[in-house]
Amino acid sequence: MSFPKRAEVFWGPGKKKIRPLLVVSNDLDNRYSNDVVVIPGTSKNVEKIYPVEVLGQGIDLPKPTKFQADSIFTISRDELGERIGRLPAPVMDRISQALRIELDL
Repeated sequence: MSFPKRAEVFWGPGKKKIRPLLVVSNDLDNRYSNDVVVIPGTSKNVEKIYPVEVLGQGIDLPKPTKFQADSIFTISRDELGERIGRLPAPVMDRISQALRIELDL
């Protein structure tokens, strides 16, 4: 059975609209849990990237999109929509750094 994997981006519900959601929870948890931890993407203000944000390069999105580690949340796997793609490892390294900054790890 397939399950969402870390670094994969799906369409899903954000605070006000359907948006790209990046899976940041680990694959072991993703395999067995009904929930996944995600951070949302936004196409607003992409010209300004804060330390807790990362530009989503290497994936086919309709507009330039930044992912916001300061807006981390949990969502049911059932709420994830169509898979958009997977972010490359160098981008995920920057996502991990943004999460460390946000969570003061």
